[in-house]
Amino acid sequence: MGVRRTSLVFAALAIWLLAIALVRPLSVDESQYVAATALAAKGLLPYRDYAYLQTPLQPFVFAPLQWLFEGHLLLAMRIANALLSFATIMFVHGAARRIGASEKAALAAAAMLATCQSFIWCAGVARNDVLPAALMAFGLWLIAGGRNRLVAGVAFGLAASAKISYAVPAAFVFLAAFWTRDTAERRRALAFGTGVVMGLLPTLLLAAIAPHSFLAESLVFPARAPTQYYTEIGKAWRLGPVRFLQLLEAAAVGPALIAAIEVARRSRAWLGDPVRRAIYAAAVGGLFSAALNKPFQIFYLLPALPPLFVLASLALSEARPRWLTGAWALFVVAGLIPPAGWFMRASNGLPALDAERRSAALEAALIRQQVDGPVATLAGQYVANVDARFAAGPFLYRTRGFVSPEQAREWRIVTRDQAATLAEYPPASIVTGSYRDAQPELESELAAQARALSYSPKANAGGFTIWTRRP
Repeated sequence: MGVRRTSLVFAALAIWLLAIALVRPLSVDESQYVAATALAAKGLLPYRDYAYLQTPLQPFVFAPLQWLFEGHLLLAMRIANALLSFATIMFVHGAARRIGASEKAALAAAAMLATCQSFIWCAGVARNDVLPAALMAFGLWLIAGGRNRLVAGVAFGLAASAKISYAVPAAFVFLAAFWTRDTAERRRALAFGTGVVMGLLPTLLLAAIAPHSFLAESLVFPARAPTQYYTEIGKAWRLGPVRFLQLLEAAAVGPALIAAIEVARRSRAWLGDPVRRAIYAAAVGGLFSAALNKPFQIFYLLPALPPLFVLASLALSEARPRWLTGAWALFVVAGLIPPAGWFMRASNGLPALDAERRSAALEAALIRQQVDGPVATLAGQYVANVDARFAAGPFLYRTRGFVSPEQAREWRIVTRDQAATLAEYPPASIVTGSYRDAQPELESELAAQARALSYSPKANAGGFTIWTRRP
């Protein structure tokens, strides 16, 4: 009966996550990840051939999706992320069982992970959040088994190669194991650290190929550009202490907050166990990385969640008063409110399939206009052949003073104040539009640049305008 119950819960979770991939509203963030994956599938390298504002692993991992599902990359990446979210839940369940949680508690903790706002937000979009979360959860599963610290380190290093914020939990795990007088535990820490370095090799290799653009795009940009942008739009307040309240709010929409309280209450009793201490360190490191970001965004909390719910399974294994069980249930219900809104809005049409229709309409119109070449656009998730200079979507384009004219030319970047290469190497077409999540002023600026280069609007499709010019 227990195996059957577990199988049914996992089947329901898989269906739930796949449904989220269909109903989750489109995010402007998806533009850069879809475009980067399409360019990587052509053999282009991040930093050298196109701008990429993260560490570089994901475009290579997801590149086969472009080969297998050409023309449907956005949907394919969303479904892949839903499946990776499911894998994360499976590894959390397995790690919880390995550290001593009961089957019922391990299943409950893993299932509740899928009701946390940060987790469910990331599970439904084509971003780079879930691949590193799955890699981290795999590493936690290995650590919970008490062996394979080298391979666990590789998993954490690969997670950091997909998203730099996962380097912080990896560092905390290493320090938690190394900062001890136990010689055997120190050896395990060194094995883990060696594995992390091995997992970072994809990042180190690409950084060696294009060191200056790598530093500017993956490290300097996240540190400087949000401050510039939020100050420019009059929301500098989001960069200050209020971000900690937003972090707390994100944790409270779903059971992450109550899980953190329960784990913190019991942490002293667990710190003597090296395995539980390592998992606790990963959770604290994930929370620390979330607090470092300015401004805070929902997805920044995700690195803390897999280790947190592995440990929460131990709290759920213990007897507890009825009121506390009720409190857990209330937080779970709170976490279900945002996706319930997505399902209600999806009654008018599934956002993922609507994006597929818009993309197909735009591609057909480009063919009718005999566009045969790269397309400059801020909505790269809709265009099959994106001009590599626009790979970073609106995020790099909207900056001012971030790169010099020489850097823009060398790094193959176009921003609103560095557009000289558009005239030197005109794209086959420029596509602007009414994409709901993009900033209208940026679309207007791109349209103005199109006019200045003698492009004219020739067709409309899927809510977008296609600009072309005579050779």
